[in-house]
Amino acid sequence: MRARAKSTLWLALQLLSTTVASPLAAATLAATTHGDTAQAAASLVASIDTILFRDPQGQFDAARFDTLTANALRLLLDDAAAKGLPTAPLINRALEGAARRVSGTRILSVVRAHAVALADAKAALGDGSTVAELDAGASALRAGIDAKTLTVVRGTRAAGTAVTALVVLTDVVRRGVPTSTARDAVTTIARIPRSDDVLLGLQSTVAKNAQRGPGMAVEALNRYVRGTVTGAVSPSTPATSDRKPVRPPDS
Repeated sequence: MRARAKSTLWLALQLLSTTVASPLAAATLAATTHGDTAQAAASLVASIDTILFRDPQGQFDAARFDTLTANALRLLLDDAAAKGLPTAPLINRALEGAARRVSGTRILSVVRAHAVALADAKAALGDGSTVAELDAGASALRAGIDAKTLTVVRGTRAAGTAVTALVVLTDVVRRGVPTSTARDAVTTIARIPRSDDVLLGLQSTVAKNAQRGPGMAVEALNRYVRGTVTGAVSPSTPATSDRKPVRPPDS
């Protein structure tokens, strides 16, 4: 590791661990440490920026935006609420944009696109899905994953437990793995009892190998799934309720 990048990565991990939750820091480190250190550090810092400005209560703070953007966001949020969609994911997208000093036009574009995707995700995942599942499903749709794939993933997990599968699916596809290949891998693993840790292992494996090209990522994914099916692959840590997948950044 280059000293400067190593130092940046270490400091970022400390901030993420103490400010948010150590399980998430561990999951992030697992997905990035074995790649290029400078890139890993930059990715982790971006993750911190995203997490620190996400409000789990979904409170809209108009003071974070200029007047025109704030008023337009209010209209978007009111429209989403009227359609029965959760507004917290939309507020969080807006807050992330404000934290990164993104233009009001870009913030509105992202929030508007996510609202449309939330509606489509609700149709694909079902009315009983949690806000977190709908948010993850919306991100999957915006990454180019089709609604039918979301429905297939939904069928592998009980209500409220599909978040990790959806996030890992999205991340794997964004790293260059074909949607059908990623879907088959995730659904195969997701049907295994207490499989979230194994899914996180899949995410980490693909992340490490994707830097050498999509072909290497697919090959590593296939090896990992075969090992899971035969019992050769097991999670490195016990499954826990608070260990979370690394949410890929929105495009």
